[in-house]
Amino acid sequence: MLDVTFREDDSRTRERTLGNNLNWLRRFAVTLLKRHPIQDIIRAKMIRCQMNPRVLIEVLTNQQL
Repeated sequence: MLDVTFREDDSRTRERTLGNNLNWLRRFAVTLLKRHPIQDIIRAKMIRCQMNPRVLIEVLTNQQL
């Protein structure tokens, strides 16, 4: 899931701690996107968040505005 969504295999982090932190952050982001009520694929939800700050706020707060 993370590799498809975030292209995790292409990540070139050299420090182990940084890699672990980025992995945790990616898993957290996927969880937030899955919990959002819009029925769409994760990649489309990510694009919606990039295009519309209101959708990003909805995803982060888990509330409909």
